[in-house]
Amino acid sequence: MEEDIEAIDQRIRRLAGLSVGRGCFFAALAIWCTMIGLIYEPVLSLKSGAILTMLVAAVLVLKAQIVRRASYKHTEVWILLGRQIDLLPVHAQRLIAQALHETYLRYALFAMLLAVLFWGLALLFSVAGKAA
Repeated sequence: MEEDIEAIDQRIRRLAGLSVGRGCFFAALAIWCTMIGLIYEPVLSLKSGAILTMLVAAVLVLKAQIVRRASYKHTEVWILLGRQIDLLPVHAQRLIAQALHETYLRYALFAMLLAVLFWGLALLFSVAGKAA
């Protein structure tokens, strides 16, 4: 039974990564389109990307906190599992909520690092533009 729980946990974590990653991809696509739309003004484009990426990170941190109180049956992971799992509901709740919590925080960290990169590039472009 211990092996079964490990296998189920790994599957849940993989599906949590897929679920959160897919949402982040669509957010990144929207941010990228905004930045491309502002490409005529590179500093504004980078600042917009930084602000929007920070907003995504804030939403991910908020979702990480909310997921612990939400029912596992209202998650995309549950749907991807085929709405059935060979565990007691209390164990399924713990495993799914923990996997989603960690995944949201991991993606929030990536988003914050990308936002810092955008801010740094905006600063670099701003300084280079004033020097020219």
